[in-house]
Order: sequence, then C-alpha cells, then structure tokens
Amino acid sequence: MFLNSLFLLFSASFLLVTVSGNGEFIVLHHPRSLTFKGHDHVKESILKELYSTALGFSTEQYSNWNGILIEDPFHLAEAIVTVAVDGVPDIGNSKGHHFPLRTNDVESNVYAALERRVLERYPEGNSQLVRIDLESGLEQVNKYRIFEGVKHDKAKKPIHNQLKLNVDEDRAFLNDITLLNSIIDEIERSDISADNTPDVYWFKIETLHALTDLYGENSTQVKEAKQLLTDAILRLNTAFNKLYKGKVLVSVVCSDAIHTRKARNILADGDEPAPKYNIAKAYSKDYPVIFNIILWFGVAMVFTLLAICIAIGSMDPGRDSIIYRMTSTRLKKDN
Repeated sequence: MFLNSLFLLFSASFLLVTVSGNGEFIVLHHPRSLTFKGHDHVKESILKELYSTALGFSTEQYSNWNGILIEDPFHLAEAIVTVAVDGVPDIGNSKGHHFPLRTNDVESNVYAALERRVLERYPEGNSQLVRIDLESGLEQVNKYRIFEGVKHDKAKKPIHNQLKLNVDEDRAFLNDITLLNSIIDEIERSDISADNTPDVYWFKIETLHALTDLYGENSTQVKEAKQLLTDAILRLNTAFNKLYKGKVLVSVVCSDAIHTRKARNILADGDEPAPKYNIAKAYSKDYPVIFNIILWFGVAMVFTLLAICIAIGSMDPGRDSIIYRMTSTRLKKDN
C-alpha cells in the first residue's frame, strides 16, 4: 500500500514537471519610459499582458508579476519586436535583461492575443502586424509590404565552421539565419517611421531545436548555431532601434514547449494505464461567493439565536415579562 502511494506521488510530480517546461525571456531593448527589474520567473501566458502594458493598453488578465515598471505613461513603445526560439531553453546570450520563463502556453497564442488587441483599438490604423516563421521561406516574408524587396539570394551568407551544408538540419538552420539577415538588411533600408499606431513584428525560428536533438545541447555545432543566431538578433535589435528612434521593445522568447509536449505524449501513450488520482471536482466561479454568504449568514444566525435564548432565560417573570403577568390566574391591579 505504501509503495503504491509512493508511486502515485512520484508519477504526479513527474506530470507536473512536464506540464510546465523551461525557457527564458530576454529584454534586449526597451524605451526609457519602461523599467525592467528583478529576475523573477514569468509565465509565457502573461507575456501578452506585458506587451500590452508596454504599448499602453489595458490588461485583460491579472498577474502579480512586478518585473516591469512604467516610468512615463505618455512615451511608451511604438512597436513590439519578438524573436521566438522554439525547442531550446536559452540561446546563450548574455546581453539584455533575463527572466526565467515558464512555458505554460505557445508563442502563437501570445501573438494572436496581441494582434487582436491592436486591431480592436486601431481598426482603421496602418499598424504593421507581421508574423514570420522563417522556416516557411520567402513566400511568407514577401506577403508583407514592408518586406516585398527581400531576396534570399542577395543576403550575405553566415560564416560557419562546424555546421555543414550537406547535413539537412544544418542547412535548414543556415537558411533561416540567411533569411533573417536578409530581413534585417531590408529593415535597415526601410523608411517606416513612428505614426502613433503600434506595430508588432514577430519572428519564429525552430530549426535550432533539430540541431540540439542531433548533436546535443553542449556540442560545438549547437554553440556555433547559437552564436550565429545571437549575432543576427543583435543586428535586428540595432536596426529596429534605429528605425523607431528607441521607442521599441525588443525581446527574445526561448521556449522548450516542443520537448514539454513530447514528455506529455510519452506519458500518455505508454503501455501502462494512467493511475487514477484523487483529484477534486471542478467548482463554479460563483462557489466562493455562495460559500461565504452561507457561512457568515449561518454564523450570524447562531449568535443571534444564542443571544435571544440568553435574554429570555435571564428575564424576571414577575416584572419584565408581560406574558407571565397576563397569563396569571389572578391579574394584578394597581391600587
């Protein structure tokens, strides 16, 4: 019996660990009106609220995370620039302000929520809402007006020694870096300026995950790949910072959600049946209100009844109570 209980406890602990993966949230640049402090962990599901705060939007979800502080509410960010790196907990970059990230959501949900909020507030505006998965290539890049001039073959090839073009995983990653550098070249030539409508630029890269699985996280190939990616991201930071004259929030979101989903699938698809945990049933959101009303009403009734009983029990029948005086067999009369 004890061994069974211990097994259930261990299994539950393993499940909880795999549900929330590891990651890192890095702020490379922020306007002077914002301040980032501390190194408390932040949930990925809260990032949309953080970005909304940076743009001056009201938040829709309460969070007790206090890593961001608004110094000047009248000069907030004009644009959000995010590089989402899937499948790795970090990219080995030492620059910027780092926060541990709990990957309880996916980056696509964060962008979708941010895009919806921008469109709700500026339906007729000319906001740049860009989301590019680098693995999709030029077809997805060229559909945005700002990147119509991007040409993959005109980009400067990244210098590499450990990564080989005859390896599929290496070639896919190098193609993503080349495309990202082409985008940066186009940003440096762009004439976009701040127009009081927020812009969102979202770049996703997931080919680094394949390199990590192939060579190992501490291999020379992965270290070189992380350095190439870091160099490109720093170029991206400089380009957008110059384009928006510093009124931009540039960040990197590293998430190992892919490994997290794999761990959950292995646990769910195993041959052994999943143990039945003693999980409490779900309650309505009105349950705390109803519970408090019933609880305190019951307490008040008990003490009220007790006070009435004490008051009745301490009465003087001959002087205080008209009940005893009117029900007496011989009524008393005042002379």
